[in-house]
Amino acid sequence: MLWGRVLFYVIILLIFARLWEALLGGSGPVSGAAGQRPSHYIWYLAVTEWIMLSQPLLHLDIEADLRAGNVGQALSRPLSYVAGKLAEAWGEVAVRLAVLGVCGVACARLLGAEWPEPSALPLAAIAGVLASVVMTLALAAIGLSALWVTDSTSVYLIWQKLCFVLGGLMLPLSIYPPWLRSLAEWSPFAALLFGPGELVLGVPPAHVWGCLLRLLCWGALFALALAGLERRALRIITVHGG
Repeated sequence: MLWGRVLFYVIILLIFARLWEALLGGSGPVSGAAGQRPSHYIWYLAVTEWIMLSQPLLHLDIEADLRAGNVGQALSRPLSYVAGKLAEAWGEVAVRLAVLGVCGVACARLLGAEWPEPSALPLAAIAGVLASVVMTLALAAIGLSALWVTDSTSVYLIWQKLCFVLGGLMLPLSIYPPWLRSLAEWSPFAALLFGPGELVLGVPPAHVWGCLLRLLCWGALFALALAGLERRALRIITVHGG
């Protein structure tokens, strides 16, 4: 599974690197994004896909436990069910971040991407790790939604498509139309993907603190929402004897 993600990661970087090279002639800046060249976009995509591909299918794992009635067994344990699943997921995420990170940097360099500013990649890595933690909270909430919608896959697909569009997974929000960029920046998706990815595009240092602050705020909101969902879910399971 991990090596499949690595292969997909490399293919995506290869396709888009060649696409941007063809569109931008290898040197010209993008209209509306002054000073940014194809290599900037390779690094940007390397960061956003790194975050996205590091996520486990936690929602399916939780949904399977709900269907099998395994969640009820967690009621007698001192550690909450969701906390246990998150701990397992974050362990998976840590391994994937490490492996995909090394592959992403190596692949970007092999594709001819110039090194960004010296501090850009470390800062993007810090923001990316935080974004991955926050995104896992959202996936846990999506998994718990199976109690109400039966199949959490539909909720996940909506989440995934919003990450693509409002998160700027493939293209940075800086080249979006102003109205769409404004809409996206008010969503958590921009904080999770565009925020860390933007740090390799040569933005001012002040953007780093704004990115981290937005991630922390959304993380706190997701954690509160997840705690509320878990309480309601366990109440339903207790009432129905599951």
